[in-house]
Amino acid sequence: MDKITKFRRELHQIPETGLKEFKTQAYLQNELTKMGYTPKPIASTGLYVYIDYKCEETIAFRSDIDGLPIKENNDIAFTSKHDGYMHACGHDGHMSMLLGFADYLSQKENLNRNVLLIFQPAEENPGGAKTIVSTGIFKDYNVKEIYGIHLFPNFIEGTLITRKNAFMGSVTNLDIEIHGESAHAAMKGEGIDALYYASLFYTELVKAVEDLNLEENYILKIGKMYSGSVRNIVSNYTKLEGTMRTLSDETRNLITTTMYDLKNRFENLYGLKIILNDVFMYPTVMNDPSLVDNLKSVLSDYEIVELEEPLMISEDFSFYQKEIKGVFYFLGTKNTELGYTYLLHNDRFNFDEKVLYKGIDTYIKLINSY
Repeated sequence: MDKITKFRRELHQIPETGLKEFKTQAYLQNELTKMGYTPKPIASTGLYVYIDYKCEETIAFRSDIDGLPIKENNDIAFTSKHDGYMHACGHDGHMSMLLGFADYLSQKENLNRNVLLIFQPAEENPGGAKTIVSTGIFKDYNVKEIYGIHLFPNFIEGTLITRKNAFMGSVTNLDIEIHGESAHAAMKGEGIDALYYASLFYTELVKAVEDLNLEENYILKIGKMYSGSVRNIVSNYTKLEGTMRTLSDETRNLITTTMYDLKNRFENLYGLKIILNDVFMYPTVMNDPSLVDNLKSVLSDYEIVELEEPLMISEDFSFYQKEIKGVFYFLGTKNTELGYTYLLHNDRFNFDEKVLYKGIDTYIKLINSY
């Protein structure tokens, strides 16, 4: 078994969720130490390696390291040993690529930039990138640019996918609590039906946002709703939980303002109390156009798909791009012949480890382009 496949299969067996990646951190520490590095902890369960080539500027490369609370359904020899947890988003592959790149750099005496390798915890939740930025590490090592890869089964194996400017959407979590007044259902006209008004609120919110005629793509969806306790009692409480995805602060603010205006109108009209909680999670992944052009030039031997429209999924890599220029790009893993067609977060997601060498190759070509 080759080294990169070994990394991936061993890491695949020990998935851990955000800020609980203790075994993962220990594994990475051990492998990096064997390469001659002295990795340092960051953001609790993360690690970083700084490689000083005596240059003024530094280029960073990042891998996320956390798994998901998903019970694996793959019939493979290296299935997850942590029941109920799985590397269903490819982070085992991301770590393996960065380890492979670290191995290459350990044998490289001279480069035109210093290198910072970041093994970041908690990408899925609560967003480890923000914590890493807050440490000041980019200023400490004069980091000017950052690159990150994500495996992506929606495209053919080996294809690179990216986009200039907005590549992936920002995400805001929405919690909407409707407080009414309970009463016996048989007492017509009594009580204030929180369930009914919650449904009406959502319906009118969707229409109000549509009436804004926004030029940008957005998503506003309620995915969870719970209410009431007894079948014949008017519900006095309903909670809606949802998500808002946008591509700019302006659009996000317009939708949020519309939501609060509707809240005030409902409270005045229907005697309700409505509590809105909009929690901004991740910014838009904003790829630097000049770096995308450089990536396309340096990696011209790859098939590169430049998306016409941004994707509305999110990534906390965006916090890095708030600080420095960066490019986030996908590496396709779809292989119909081998059956690798399941999407991210699916309990049967898997890929051919040979594709990881392509990811490592992109890192090597990018650092050697400086």
